[in-house]
Amino acid sequence: MKLYTNKKYNTVALYAIIVIAVNVVIVTAIFKFNAILNILGKLVDVMMPIIWGLGLAFLINPMMVATERLYQKLFKVVKRPKLMRAVSVAISCTVFLGIIVGIISIVVPEFVNNFNNIVENFSKLVENAEKWLTRIFRNYPKIQKFFNDQITNFGSDLNRLQPMLENIANGAADFFSVLYNFVLGFLVSIYLLLGKETHIAQAKKLLFAKFSKGTADRILRFGNDANLVFSGFIIGKIIDSLIIGIICFVGLTIIGMPYNVLIAVIVGVTNVIPFFGPLIGAIPSALLIFLEDPKMVIWLLLFILLLQQFDGNVLGPKILGGSTGLPAIWVMIALFIGGGLFGFIGMLLGVPTFALIYKLTREHVNEKLKKKKMPTDTQYYIDNAAKLTEPRARRTPLTPEELDNIIIPSCDEVNEAADDEPEAAPYDDSEYGDNYDDEDEE
Repeated sequence: MKLYTNKKYNTVALYAIIVIAVNVVIVTAIFKFNAILNILGKLVDVMMPIIWGLGLAFLINPMMVATERLYQKLFKVVKRPKLMRAVSVAISCTVFLGIIVGIISIVVPEFVNNFNNIVENFSKLVENAEKWLTRIFRNYPKIQKFFNDQITNFGSDLNRLQPMLENIANGAADFFSVLYNFVLGFLVSIYLLLGKETHIAQAKKLLFAKFSKGTADRILRFGNDANLVFSGFIIGKIIDSLIIGIICFVGLTIIGMPYNVLIAVIVGVTNVIPFFGPLIGAIPSALLIFLEDPKMVIWLLLFILLLQQFDGNVLGPKILGGSTGLPAIWVMIALFIGGGLFGFIGMLLGVPTFALIYKLTREHVNEKLKKKKMPTDTQYYIDNAAKLTEPRARRTPLTPEELDNIIIPSCDEVNEAADDEPEAAPYDDSEYGDNYDDEDEE
């Protein structure tokens, strides 16, 4: 017996099944939220070496590209491109590891020594700060009591770190976990860099196989924009912060500021955060100097202010250029949302993410305005704000008397008028020169 199917009912049934499945997934996600988070956490742990590999390849890639350009200039004709890629990857990875090892070997010991010195001598530092506050605010006992309470609370919180420093071996498991992921990720990044063009070509092949050509082109254009924004901002910001950290260390050493290495690390790391980074780094740095020598706080804040002006007006624009193109208000919004959701990483990645969204939205809006034959310049909508919002004038209908006065010619009169019109003179374009046709064609 042959069964006959109805396409209309089959489509309705398919949509009903999809809706039910989506609802089941949503309900399951609500009631099993913690279980889903645990599964996602385990998946992220398993994928962590690959994530590290992608991140390290992203950071090493600019050095590899620069090395290949230098290789091509030296040897003019490249007969073995695979050999050039292998040499470029080897040099870039060696330089990258050398920078990481050099920073760790120089900064970490000094950082730990300064921190241990603060913890061991904290009681003396607190005593010096309290004496200074007593002398300054001796006529204001309430203010003096407030600052003394704050210093005491800070001391009790900091003293809790002493057992952590003494039992630092307890965190060895986390350290080896990070080291394990870094080593495996570094190996993954080497394979990714060696076959970069092949991996990109395979991704394009998959896109064109699964999507229409227009959709695949839009996805590739989005990926290219994302790469330009993120690479330009993140790599540029890392280089900028490294230079600022070095300048801060040299300047503090010349001034004779205590804890110069610790403060330079704090300023350099927090400088990665746009807009609020210098302020975030200045607060703990000023607190440390206040405990050691309150008179030096003014010099420290003045130095950080000058350093921030140099970074914001000279160094930052030279390195970053227009990598984000994001207005200041959107930078602040990106920092608030990214920092509130994902902490430090969110503040770092929030700005390029919003910059990419801002760029795509601006292109979409301009495209829609061009289709409506409207200007895309924002200044036009500032200058003509009242004109754009004024209501259209309503047309009043004609009265019966005006309709009676309208004279409509007959068809014979129209034909006679057309026959009486003189013939148009032949068109002569010689006066415009030979280039007129070409310009018209263009």
